[in-house]
Amino acid sequence: MSGTVLPIRYTARVMIEADTPITVGTGRTGLDTDEQVALDANMLPVIPGTGLCGVLRSMAKGLVSNIEDMFGFQGKNSSEGCGSRLIISDAVMVGEGGLPQDGLSRIDWRSGFYSRFKALPIRDHCRISHTGVADAEGKGKFDEQVVFRGTRFIFEMVLQGDEQHRNDWNSLLSLLSSPLFRVGGGTRKGFGKLSTVKIEEKVFDLTQKIGLKEYLEQSSSLRDPVMSPDTVRFQESIARAKEGGYVEYDLHLVPEDFYCFGSGFGDSEVDDAFKTEEIIRWSSSGIPSFSEEMILVPATSVKGALSHRIAFHHNQINGVYSDSFSLEVEKYDDNYAVKTLFGYAKDDDGESGKQGQRGIVLFSDSFLRIKQSKILNHVSIDRFTGGSLDSALFDERVVADHEGALVIKLVVEKDGFDQLEDSIRIAFEKALKDIASGLLPLGGSVMRGHGSFTGSVLRNGKEL
Repeated sequence: MSGTVLPIRYTARVMIEADTPITVGTGRTGLDTDEQVALDANMLPVIPGTGLCGVLRSMAKGLVSNIEDMFGFQGKNSSEGCGSRLIISDAVMVGEGGLPQDGLSRIDWRSGFYSRFKALPIRDHCRISHTGVADAEGKGKFDEQVVFRGTRFIFEMVLQGDEQHRNDWNSLLSLLSSPLFRVGGGTRKGFGKLSTVKIEEKVFDLTQKIGLKEYLEQSSSLRDPVMSPDTVRFQESIARAKEGGYVEYDLHLVPEDFYCFGSGFGDSEVDDAFKTEEIIRWSSSGIPSFSEEMILVPATSVKGALSHRIAFHHNQINGVYSDSFSLEVEKYDDNYAVKTLFGYAKDDDGESGKQGQRGIVLFSDSFLRIKQSKILNHVSIDRFTGGSLDSALFDERVVADHEGALVIKLVVEKDGFDQLEDSIRIAFEKALKDIASGLLPLGGSVMRGHGSFTGSVLRNGKEL
């Protein structure tokens, strides 16, 4: 497109909301976490424009006429290349008054809203080995900061083009309402899901005097409104414009008894409590407020349990049993079905030449209102005396009841789903049915009765 006149500027001011917690990492550790999230000059969470651009570029393949022309490219070992016609700003956080905190702002850190962002939630992770115990020694123990679910951001997109690029522009906007639109780290383990709240769209024709004048007068500050937008799309109309490209699974679950997704910490009453987090809710007038502490059902726990059960079913289908295991297939994460569905990391030694592959299954964290909790007392008995063992008394707080329905959502990329071998698809759906039939408990303390659920599994709205 070098030397081509591009007289039209397609612009959009986009407000997005975190449907799940997000973690756009910096690669730096902190005093209290192994991974810090990206912050702007106001010390508020930010999503860099580079991250948004990378996600959209990956999703736009096959939807726009020329991906390299739109997003730019640099030839390997050559001077060939071109710049991007798409310009995306950083996504800055929407503040307490409903306005984006663009540029340097005076933040009242004493307010009930901003004070929460001085200490963001921290998620603890511990990989479970094939023997069912914590794999802390195998680099399986770490924690990371996350940004609250419900946090809103605003960013701007500008596409340089002409009338022939209108379809490409509409395709690009449609991607913002896809369930596959996720940013940051951990998008395959429950983080980074975004929904589009509002899009203010305006097209400037620079060949027209009025279009050129409006474009030059349009403020670059995200705080300033878009002048007379041509189209304003809200969440309801955006949702109806969703593109395909994915298969949805919904687990509708009802607990049979107590369950506990442990926080790893206790409180003033117990030694171990279930994990809770606050989320942000928005009023109809666009004013945010924090909720009470909500029960967290982390997607990582569901993914971990599923991966082990999928390996079991896939081995069973292929006639691989415990007495025929080899050292190469002993670990569940070496299972072909698990690697195909959930991906795998690049080899550290680089000897086998594996470059790594991301998973095709996307999970989402779930949040529930606490209706009733219960404290359970435990004590270990001395086999010789029949009395309690010294230092073996502890208490735990478990969920006895919650408000609303527990729905765990999984999204599978359709291209990958269509290419799945029958044995992998069968193993995957069998594992989901095991959760819904109570055969695969979730959370902690499952060996002493917790975490059993019953319910149904739906694929694209139809029960399996």
